[in-house]
Amino acid sequence: MTNFKIPFLVLILVFSSKIISQNDCSKAIVVCGNSGFEGLTASGIGKQEISGANSCDGDENNSIWLRLSIKTAGTLGFTLIPESTDINEDFDFFIFGPKVTCGAIGQAIRCSTTNPESINQPNNYTGMNATSNDISEGPGPDGNSFVKWLTVAAGDSYFLVIDRPSGSSNFKLQWSGTATFDTPPTFDMPTGVSLDIKQCDTDGFQDFISDFNLKQNEALIIGTQSNVLISYHTSQNDALTNVKEIKNATSFKNTSNPQTIYVRIENTITGCFNTSSFIIEVNDSVNLPKNEASICDDITDGNDTNGLSTFDLTKVTATIFDNQDTTAFTIKYYLSKSDANLNLNELPQFFSNTKPNKQPIFIKVFDGTCSGTKEINLIVIPVPTKIKASGSQCDFGLNPDGLSLFDLNDYNSAFAGSDPNLSVTYFKNKTQEQNNTPLVNIFNNTSNPETIIGRITNAVTGCYSLSDLTLNVNLAPSQNIKPLDQCDILNQENGFATFNLDDATLVVTPTQIKSFYSTQSDALLKQNNIPNPTNYTIPFAYNSSVFIRIDDAGNCTSVSEVQLIVNKLPKIETLSDEKNIVCSNIPNRFITINAGKLETSSANFNYTWYRDGIDIKQSTYAIKVNREGTYTVDVANRFGCFKTRTITVTSSEIASITDVKVSDFTESNTVEVLLKEDLKGDYVFSLYKSDDFQTSNIFTDVPAGVYELYVKDLNGCGVFGPKIISVLGAPKFFTPNNDGVNDLWYLKGVGSNFSRKSFIQIFNREGKLLYEMNARDKGWDGTYNSNPSPSDDYWYVITLENNKTIKGHFSLKR
Repeated sequence: MTNFKIPFLVLILVFSSKIISQNDCSKAIVVCGNSGFEGLTASGIGKQEISGANSCDGDENNSIWLRLSIKTAGTLGFTLIPESTDINEDFDFFIFGPKVTCGAIGQAIRCSTTNPESINQPNNYTGMNATSNDISEGPGPDGNSFVKWLTVAAGDSYFLVIDRPSGSSNFKLQWSGTATFDTPPTFDMPTGVSLDIKQCDTDGFQDFISDFNLKQNEALIIGTQSNVLISYHTSQNDALTNVKEIKNATSFKNTSNPQTIYVRIENTITGCFNTSSFIIEVNDSVNLPKNEASICDDITDGNDTNGLSTFDLTKVTATIFDNQDTTAFTIKYYLSKSDANLNLNELPQFFSNTKPNKQPIFIKVFDGTCSGTKEINLIVIPVPTKIKASGSQCDFGLNPDGLSLFDLNDYNSAFAGSDPNLSVTYFKNKTQEQNNTPLVNIFNNTSNPETIIGRITNAVTGCYSLSDLTLNVNLAPSQNIKPLDQCDILNQENGFATFNLDDATLVVTPTQIKSFYSTQSDALLKQNNIPNPTNYTIPFAYNSSVFIRIDDAGNCTSVSEVQLIVNKLPKIETLSDEKNIVCSNIPNRFITINAGKLETSSANFNYTWYRDGIDIKQSTYAIKVNREGTYTVDVANRFGCFKTRTITVTSSEIASITDVKVSDFTESNTVEVLLKEDLKGDYVFSLYKSDDFQTSNIFTDVPAGVYELYVKDLNGCGVFGPKIISVLGAPKFFTPNNDGVNDLWYLKGVGSNFSRKSFIQIFNREGKLLYEMNARDKGWDGTYNSNPSPSDDYWYVITLENNKTIKGHFSLKR
């Protein structure tokens, strides 16, 4: 084994009252390269050997002696660390050497008896290190618990005495420095090879005591090592201290089974040693995986509840050996151990137990070298209790035939109760049960009543019993129930609707309970019931069915079908986008409105008309109206399902003018037509002719003149007009030369509607009144007192009937 340098070696010393300590020099423990001692104790002093042999005023109280053999020169130190951190745990040490012998150890070359509590040390450590200079210290408060380490030479040996004057703690040593110890011998075993020894009981008695040759593995242990000595011990302490060696190692009789043997290998030159252990064990001839075999109670003896049955011992063997190969063994069975030991009264292959439920017998196994006998138990397991059960079911239809569907799982609880370990399998007859061809859970009976077989199996034991299940079909016919129907949902119209199934006209007595199902089989099998029958949405558009099951005292009395029908709504245009207008000024004018487009003849529907929510007592597809309002019509089909169409009728009227504003005598004359504010029509305007209209009520750039104003309602309620409009204007010049062009100056825009009370005055530059005329006169010819007036500018003043005055000037050109 590889040498270990001192800094990496930890020596653990355990104080225990159970183990003999190394109190004396002659029994010092050799410290070697891998010495990790455990199981030692310091209890007492043995012989007092250090009193007066040290300068630390110390002696032995509870001591352990160690011998240190130096292999490589260098420095040697250590730290002693108590297992307990209690400062009252006080350890001292003393070192003698080099090369001293027991009885002549001389004076200690290093020692420390300092008390850690007396010097207020932060811990209770002690030892030798490189930083200390003193070589001895103590007792009591003298020193700091550490002294200077040693410089050692190869081949030197020292005695280290560790003493505990107070306390009871164990401790460990941590070595330091550069020196190394001698290397101990090793157990030179090949990898994977064990020292354990197992053998048969060789004394003829099965007492598990036998003679063992403990040395049979020595060659493996020693390998190529020399100068080694091997000893065997019955305890670890004996092996460590090399006491109580087993003397008869080649014929050692074990005292327990199994038993641990401790082996010590020691170098005869250095004294270094190593220890290990191995197991010796007396085996049975074979290892039996199990100690009992069981079968189910059966009817072979006429009773399957008496705990008695017949065992096939070859099958028992397979069970006990967990189906391992047993061809190498001779196996026999006996009622008693004495019969087995004497090979008397072997049991036959088929053995009927005589003790109910559980009977012990003995199996004897011989493998050609060893034999073993063990007690095993034969167990007869009870089968599940036999039960006779019955079940009832409804037939379906108005003419029942006694054949129906059964869910056999409904009857499991009758046979298995609440036992989770019991399961039930059903068979139509005994032959199918023997052939293990079970029925499916959903069973159609073929006769009424019909009895089938239920096999009740215990999942834990595998045992089963057979029971009868009688199935009866109730022959009560189904009820003839009127279908439930309702209209499709407006704005959805997909054929799906929600029904209250309680509305079905079903006859039920006070003791009967009804439940609803989506399919006939679910109703018969009483599975997947409809949980909320008052709010059931059909699964298929427009036409579905549900099935109502009636039970009385837990038995089905009938299953009936009720149809659920969703009737379609009429197909109409529910909102009219047409422009429906009546004329309030033409009460005898009517328009026609209708109920919208239908998918079939309108004769198949009923119509109810309303105006502003009030029934107007009309019932035809189309009606005539002359009043505005919101008209609705309910269109109902033969199922009473209806839609409502909405038609808005508005009114219009002929125009009514409140004023016409004319802006004249300008460069761009305008005419603005003002209508009555609350008119309902849509109007266009014309000044020129009745078929030339504009949407604006304002005319611009209107030349002076007389016009006919028209206002037309685009909704056809009439045309207002004509209304005569005068747009006035005066010429800028005139040429009275009798050529037929501009010979007169006159006021433009004066029509027959113009008042004669309006007049015009003409003045020359000097303001002299030259001419005065009515606004409707033909005009001034440019003369004054029958004499032609000269070419010049002249002024006019027009005074209208409303006293409005208009002034301006014009030119006379000749």
